[in-house]
Amino acid sequence: MSVATKKRPSVSMKKESTVMIRTALQDKILIEKAADQLGLTVSAFMLQNSLRAARKELSEVARASLTESDAHVFFSALTNPPTPNEALKKAFQDYSKQSRK
Repeated sequence: MSVATKKRPSVSMKKESTVMIRTALQDKILIEKAADQLGLTVSAFMLQNSLRAARKELSEVARASLTESDAHVFFSALTNPPTPNEALKKAFQDYSKQSRK
């Protein structure tokens, strides 16, 4: 697998940091095959997929996070729920009928 034949992504930012990982040989071979299939260097493949995974994780945490005020409102609604209105009572009855079938 020649690095010279790989398509190198053009990045305008200066790369100043290094990330090193240790892996089993079979995992390295798998990563090399995937990178090769995409026409990327192993480094570009690892960076692309690591950044995608990191952004996804951070996005999921951000969506699940509540401000202190939001948490108070949510907890209050759970501990002191409003009395059911007629529409909610009817919806519950309809659901009960459907679930008995």
